[in-house]
Amino acid sequence: MSYHIYTTDGIILKRTTFGEANLLLYVLTADLGLIIASARSARLSSSKLRSVLQEYTYVSISCVRGKNGWKITNVVEKENFFFNYPVYSRKVLSQIVFVLLKMIPGESPHKEIFQTIKSGFEFLKSLPQEDISNFEILTVLRILSQLGYVENKKDTDIFLKDKEEWNKLIIEKVFQNKKNIILIINKALKESHL
Repeated sequence: MSYHIYTTDGIILKRTTFGEANLLLYVLTADLGLIIASARSARLSSSKLRSVLQEYTYVSISCVRGKNGWKITNVVEKENFFFNYPVYSRKVLSQIVFVLLKMIPGESPHKEIFQTIKSGFEFLKSLPQEDISNFEILTVLRILSQLGYVENKKDTDIFLKDKEEWNKLIIEKVFQNKKNIILIINKALKESHL
């Protein structure tokens, strides 16, 4: 029996070990949504996938859908948002990933969320430490908006109009409207019941 190989861009959000040398990966993909895929023997020193399958890595991933779920066949690293980024940005990566894993329903394509996260994480590399919390607030607001928990109104339009736009001006506007945005986020999280 032959399987169709799906190749798409993805960001590895989380990895867990199972068995002797296997990995289970939570990958936010551009075309398939959030998938959970296994990588057999990926922790062995001889595995060609070992160094690439790290959390917070932007990859091109190839996988097949078997009767027991997704299996990874190949991965090519494009960028590592953890090791190649300033140390102070690492905590915000984990906090955003926590929100994504809680909020995104699995295997439902969310290309717009993938693009927002990818472009946001790329912008994060050049962001000074004092702007990190404002970046996190903006990212969570955009995730909740794309999942339908936040309406695009007059007070949020500047932040939600173009969810792939990241610049110093928007981060400053978040700082100026921080209290109101946090209220909107908290209300959305409460309404999500998660």
